[in-house]
Formats: sequence, C-alpha cells, structure tokens
Amino acid sequence: MASCMTPESNEASQGENAMHGKISGSAAAAPPVSGENIWSRLARHRPAIIDLVAVATLWQISTHYFSPAIVPPLKDIGDAIWKIFSQWDNLVSLLATSLRVLAGLAISFILGTALGVTMGLFGGVRTYARPLLHMIQGVPALSWVVFAVIWFAQVEIRIAFILIIGTLPAFALYIDSAVKSVNLDLIHLGQAFRASRVQILTKIIMPAIVPEIMSAWTVNLGNAVRVAVIAELIGSTTGVGFQLLQAQAVFDMAGAVAWTLSLVAVLFVYQGIISLVEGRLLAWRPRSEVV
Repeated sequence: MASCMTPESNEASQGENAMHGKISGSAAAAPPVSGENIWSRLARHRPAIIDLVAVATLWQISTHYFSPAIVPPLKDIGDAIWKIFSQWDNLVSLLATSLRVLAGLAISFILGTALGVTMGLFGGVRTYARPLLHMIQGVPALSWVVFAVIWFAQVEIRIAFILIIGTLPAFALYIDSAVKSVNLDLIHLGQAFRASRVQILTKIIMPAIVPEIMSAWTVNLGNAVRVAVIAELIGSTTGVGFQLLQAQAVFDMAGAVAWTLSLVAVLFVYQGIISLVEGRLLAWRPRSEVV
C-alpha cells in the first residue's frame, strides 16, 4: 500500500501538515493579540493618564515651596485616602453621598422624563413649563440650600429636595428637545400601520431619544455630585460634604483632598456604568455614529 503513494498525494499530505503548522502557529500567537488589546485600551486613556501624572508631579514639586498645611505631600494624601477606604465610619460617609446622588438622580430622571415627554408632545405645556425650568436653573444651588433649611426639618428631605430641584430641569429640557427632534417620517410610518399613541411613544419616540437621555445622565451626574456636597455642608452628620467641613475645621488639607479624590473616583465609577449602559442600548447603531 505504501508503494501506491503518488508524488501528488505526498505533496497534498505535506500541504496539510503545513496548514496544521500554520493553524497551530496562529493559535500559539494568540496571547500577543490580547496583549495588544490591553495596550490599545491603555492608549485610549493615554491623555487622562498623562494629565494625572503631570498634575501629581507638579503637586509634589510644589510641596518643596509651600507649607504642608497648604500643599500636603502625596504620601499624606495617600494615607488619608487609605483611611477613608479602610475605616468603616469614613466609608459610610462616602457611600452615603454616593447613594444620595443615585437616589436623587433616579427620582429626577423619572419626573424629568415624564415632564419632558409631555412638553415635547403638547406645545401648550411646553410654552409654560420651559420658562419655569430655565428660571429654576438660574437659581444658585446655595440659595436652594437656604430655602431647604427653612422649609424642611429633616436633613435627608433637604438633601433630596436640593438634588431633585438641581437636576430635574436638565432632564426635562434635554428630553423635551429630543422628543421635538424625532423624525416625523417615523411617526407617520407608525400611523400608517395603525399604531396607537402608546405604541408610537414606546416603540418610536422613546428608542429614538435614548442618546439624549444618556447625555442628560452624563451632564447631570457631575452636577448632582456638586449639589450633594453643598447640601451636606449644612445639618448633615454623614457624607463627603460633612467630612470636608470637618477637615476645614482642623485645617486638614490632606484629608480635604483625599475626600475630594474619593468622590471623584465614585463619579468615574458612575460614568463607567453609564457608558456601559449606553453601549448596550446603542449597540444596534453603526460604530461610526457612536461618539
């Protein structure tokens, strides 16, 4: 049987062996691809990393020219951050502010979405509600703090009121503009297929305004964090705002910077969650359309 092997069959078997070698070689070369993915991900965040390193370097250099009470060394700030995350009492304050921001934004989103959609669908509501929302946006956050202290006795109600009144207008205005900009051809197409008003709202309008909704969340997230800290400065016994007030009372600059950076870290976590949700909801869009 071995003598029946032709030169063509030998070449075919050699070709198959070469092909198996290439496949095994490509399988062995798979790990570097994952390594390239890691480096590519780091490359996307390169500007932020460079900015962080530059700020840290300049801060450390400035410690040689200013008092530690004004510009504490990075080591002292790192120790203060470690105390925040290693001590339960400190961690409770960070979690309290995080949950207050999340709860306030959730309530504002529900109310703002209802108001924004109503404004977008009914011109009469939009005519009267839009100037009122702009007026509310023009009131400083500190003024709302003073009003809340006078109106409400419970600290948590004060903070919730300040968060909602500070973030609801942005949700409503963003969603109102998004509803007004929905392509009328899509609505007319739905009407041609005898879709009900509820179906047009849930199947056409709401999916079309998802990008604007996510933009509103991104903008309001930073605003809510700032408003929450201001609200916690008065009357609260927990939260980052309260801890910043305590640090100011004893001139603890390292502690103040540590609490600020910890809250910024929470903000980044929330922004990352929003980005993941946005990517999942907008997965149907072409990559060129997703910014």
